[in-house]
Amino acid sequence: MKKAIFLWACLTFLMITQVNAKELQALFYHASFFSPVEGPYVETYLKVFGPSAEYVKTARGAYQASLEVTILFKKNDKIIDFRKYNLLSAELEDTAKGQPHFIDQQRIPLPFGVYQLELILKDNHSKETPIENAYVLAMEFNKTDLKYSDFQFIESFQTTKQDNILSKSGFDLIPYVGDFFPSSVKTLTFYTELYNLDKKIGANQDFIYRYYLESFETNFSLGDFSNYQRQKASTVNPILATLQISDLPSGNYNLAVEARDRNNELISLNKIFFQRSNPGMQLNLSDIQSVDITSTFAEKITSLDSLKFYLQSLTPVSTMMEIQFAKNMMQTTEIKQMQKFLYNFWKTRNDKNPEAEWNRYKEQVLMIEDAYKTKIKHGFETDMGRTWLKYGAPDQVEENKHEPNAYPYIIWQFYHLGVQNNKRFLFYNPHLAGTEYILLHSDARGEIYNPYWMYELSGRTTNLRNYDEVNFEGGYGSRAWELFKK
Repeated sequence: MKKAIFLWACLTFLMITQVNAKELQALFYHASFFSPVEGPYVETYLKVFGPSAEYVKTARGAYQASLEVTILFKKNDKIIDFRKYNLLSAELEDTAKGQPHFIDQQRIPLPFGVYQLELILKDNHSKETPIENAYVLAMEFNKTDLKYSDFQFIESFQTTKQDNILSKSGFDLIPYVGDFFPSSVKTLTFYTELYNLDKKIGANQDFIYRYYLESFETNFSLGDFSNYQRQKASTVNPILATLQISDLPSGNYNLAVEARDRNNELISLNKIFFQRSNPGMQLNLSDIQSVDITSTFAEKITSLDSLKFYLQSLTPVSTMMEIQFAKNMMQTTEIKQMQKFLYNFWKTRNDKNPEAEWNRYKEQVLMIEDAYKTKIKHGFETDMGRTWLKYGAPDQVEENKHEPNAYPYIIWQFYHLGVQNNKRFLFYNPHLAGTEYILLHSDARGEIYNPYWMYELSGRTTNLRNYDEVNFEGGYGSRAWELFKK
């Protein structure tokens, strides 16, 4: 059986469940940058969890772990570049006192193009099968187009005294490998670069970097977690900055960086997803009592059942903390508090006209209720209803209800989902009854990702459970693979 590895790539943190206590655990991430002198390059960051590796006694009597790391860069199945090396842990006198994690960083120049990055990780002291993973890597930089580098999360940094592999823009940057920030981490430090801004607005022109956190679910900016830097436009404009996140509640977030000109017009935007676990910190919603709803739309909703329905309908566009707060509130019969919450919810999203924002959403909720409700679920509680309310109407729909070797299914395609492009959702009806379609698989960040979706979709006529022995693209006569990947 393969060992488990936690691999994080292209803004997504993929967690694979640990199978036994000694399985290898690591985090991997890659980020692309551009040097006007040397051209594009990619950095890889690998963090190995010390206790998960095998330690053996060295000739000096100490204990040390050793991993064989292979990184391949392919184009059209041809190897363009590769790195193969042994990664050693620190030597330990006594492993019973703990095995610290160890980090590796590589910097590899790569020409313009799209590559397949393959990582192979093997514990040299274990007989377990090496771990293999692959990612798509796009090197799209040049000397004229306005473009951001990838983000790099930073563990710590210091002024560069002598250039080395950690050096960028005058600082040595120790990478923070991963997009999960536990409560023990009090700050979020990041680094990114914007290229060719001087060609966009003129050399040495003033501009502002605004950086902030926003809710991943709602894209609502969190004003308490924001700051800015003033710079002058150049060929490369780096930004190294830190945000305090001690008071940031648990949840899913985006870190956003905006470049704005002196008229405060947006020039370019870049985002990266991350997760926060901070159980001791809750959103400060206790001041809901001070919200004034006099002569507002919320004050006119006096039915307890209607208020509960409307509050429940907010779930697809709510943050995790708002969902929990609303659930707790609906266990009571405090109509006034529910009215205040409903009004405050939309006021935080449209301070100038919360009623217009609410009316627009309510219209969608009622439409979804008519289209997708079942005998036991409201429309917004179904997967299709939730997806529509959260992302809007799909740009393209493929519906197939009579393929002989597949359950009925519907594919929704969205051309743009925030900073994500060309994302799809596949819903299916495995019960062959009723009207509800369940989300089986999506390639959108934060949604259900099922690597075995084709087998599940074809379960109508097959009894396959050993997925590794099946040709995934076979499709069993279904067009789903072609439609989803086109």
